[in-house]
Amino acid sequence: MIPGDPPPYLYRGPSILARFVFFALLSLLLLLIDTRYQHLEKLRAGIAVALYPLQQLARWPRIAVQETGVYFTSKKTLEKQNTALSWLLLDQGHTAQEAQTVQQENTRLRELLQLKEQTPRNSHAVEMLYDTRDPFVQKITIDKGQTQGIKESSAVLDPYGVIGQVTHVSPFTSEVTLLVEKNHTTPVQVERTGMRSVLYGMGAGVPMELRFVSPAADVRIGDRLVTSGLASVYPPGLAVATVTAIDNDTEQSFVHITATPTAGVASSRYLLVVDALVPMPTLSPPTEKGKGESKSKGRSSGNRRAS
Repeated sequence: MIPGDPPPYLYRGPSILARFVFFALLSLLLLLIDTRYQHLEKLRAGIAVALYPLQQLARWPRIAVQETGVYFTSKKTLEKQNTALSWLLLDQGHTAQEAQTVQQENTRLRELLQLKEQTPRNSHAVEMLYDTRDPFVQKITIDKGQTQGIKESSAVLDPYGVIGQVTHVSPFTSEVTLLVEKNHTTPVQVERTGMRSVLYGMGAGVPMELRFVSPAADVRIGDRLVTSGLASVYPPGLAVATVTAIDNDTEQSFVHITATPTAGVASSRYLLVVDALVPMPTLSPPTEKGKGESKSKGRSSGNRRAS
């Protein structure tokens, strides 16, 4: 049978009761010294410094769990905020672009209204619907036609000058041939000197030509060409083009002069249609029969007065 008590050789030192009494008295003594004399403050500070790494090591698992949760929560929150801000930025960018476009359109409309006030003829504000798909035909379609009073041969302007001429009218739309259409003619004059000539369109992307100008004519690069008012289509004095090049070849009978349109031929959206001037009817000379009748009437009236 195994004995329950430990063997005698395992007992070392004082008994348990003696050790309890010793440490209790030591604790009371340290409390008394610390309370009255405060000599253990440095010892306590040193022990706190020594135990600080152990305290942080013990807190690390809890801090790691908390930081991991905060990281994933913050990441989801930031992703949501970034998505919301991206949509907001896209919407604000679209709104800003629309506001800029509306501002530009308002500016052009105000310029058209000023041009309409300066034009003595009957005019109509129109909007371009679309241009032709054929690259060799320089024409556009506007949103008004016969029902709105648009007539053929009317001039089409933008705030910067002449765009073209109405060449076909439908009930609700009209077709406008642009100045740059090949062989389209526009009667012009040099604003600086008043010299009259004809400006020819040469097609898209090709400068217009001022033909049949004598080498002795006073034309310079930078001269502005305006409508002369001939043919009663365009009101006089409207800007058409600017002279960009002059080739004075002595072997040719005429000077080769090129010009670029002043107006936004391919970019204007809001336009002004100015009616062409209706020619006055000419009075036909009286016929011989009419002369005889007038003479007989004069004689008869004279006879009546004499009677």
